Formats: sequence, structure tokens, C-alpha cells
Amino acid sequence: MLKAILYDAKRWRDILSVTKTLLEEAEFKISSEGMKLRAMDSSHVAMVDLDLPTAFFDKYECNNTMELRINVDNVLDLLDNMGPNESMELNYSEEQARLVIHLRGTYERVFSVTTLAVEKEFEREPSVTFKVRAQVETASLKKVIIDSLKIGDHIFIEADTNIVTFRTAGLNGDVVSTLRKDEPPLSELSVSENSKANYSLELLGNIIKNASQVSDVVQMEYSTSQVLRLGLVLPQGKLQFYLSPMLEAS
Repeated sequence: MLKAILYDAKRWRDILSVTKTLLEEAEFKISSEGMKLRAMDSSHVAMVDLDLPTAFFDKYECNNTMELRINVDNVLDLLDNMGPNESMELNYSEEQARLVIHLRGTYERVFSVTTLAVEKEFEREPSVTFKVRAQVETASLKKVIIDSLKIGDHIFIEADTNIVTFRTAGLNGDVVSTLRKDEPPLSELSVSENSKANYSLELLGNIIKNASQVSDVVQMEYSTSQVLRLGLVLPQGKLQFYLSPMLEAS
């Protein structure tokens, strides 16, 4: 049996909104240690890795290990009318196969959501050695992606000791965006080896689209022609995305 309370329900809704950009359905592993989600998108090119420990919640009780699979769109629709300063209580038991969401604000309402049958195994975390680690303002990275989408459908990310460069080329031209170490958008940069990789702009844009609701900064980690890891900074817990590189040559 799960009972979890958040005095600020918006925190959970915002995290679901970010995962929705890649997942239609979310399958949580629930235990006395918290809630975890790790799943691939339908194209098997991107992965969500979410870990919400008990400290993320204001109150948390779970007396056994179980799985909870929900349709993310359906749950977000129920939370769409949520106002500021609302609290939320989640209750779930595998026997009932229903997630009960109790919202308290200017008035109270209780939603009972039918859960889905568990189908997938918990994905393994990719084992990758990252040569570049950068911390970028979420709003600035979002602007870079918006500019790039006007030109093409993929983006090259290049990094050396002091600079991270984003380059997109298309039929009508190209665009180059540059972030420099120790200037506001790029607060941290560590490069053990100059690296360059190419990623899907559509998928990267989907990940970053709602990221500012969750975190002001994005931690980027990658190596030449390797997986890109994007980490959103949570006060408690972990929310990371992995994006496979594209294979086209520059």
C-alpha cells in the first residue's frame, strides 16, 4: 500500500509534464525507498531516468514493493485544473489496481484512476564514460534549440576547454550558437577530451520544452559520438534523460 503526500502538488505535475514529452505511459517501481521510473521512448532512441526518494515527499509510506503503470496524458488531464498552493495525496494498492489522487485547495476533489497492466522490465542505466560535463541555464539551452529548429532537424554539439558550440545546417543555411565558460549561460564546464556528437533536434527539443518548470539549469554530459545525458536538478531526487547520437557524418 502506498500513501504519499505533497504539500505542493505542482512539483509532481511538473515532473510528469517533462516525462510526457517522451513517454505515453509511465511504469513506476514503488518501494519503501521511494518511486523510480526508467523507460525508453517508443523509438528506443531516448530514455527517462527518474528517482524520487522518500525525501521528495512531505509524507511517504509504503509497506511493500510494487509496480504502478499509468497513462501520463490521462493523469495530467486530471491535474490540469490545479491551482496554486494545492496539496496532493496519492494512494495505491496493487489489489485495487486504481490510483487515488486527492487534491486539496480552494475545494477538495478525489480522482480514482484505473491503472494499466505491467508489461515492461525495468531498463538498465547506460554505462558510458563522459568526457564533457557542462551546466547550462535551461532557458538559454531552450533558445539555442528553438533557433536551431528553424534551420534543420539535427544538432552538432562540440566542446573544448572553454567553449561549447551548437551547430545546425539545413537546406537554407546554418546557425551556430556559442556558450563560453564562466559566462552566465554556461556556469560550469569540464572537458577531459574535446568532443563532438550529433543529436536529433526534435527529441532534444521535446526533452527541454518543459524542463524549465522543473529546473533552472541542465547538466549536459557526453563524449564524441556517444550518448548525451541531460540532468535536471531537483531539490531531492534525480531526473535524467539519455539521448542516443545520430550516425550521419558531419
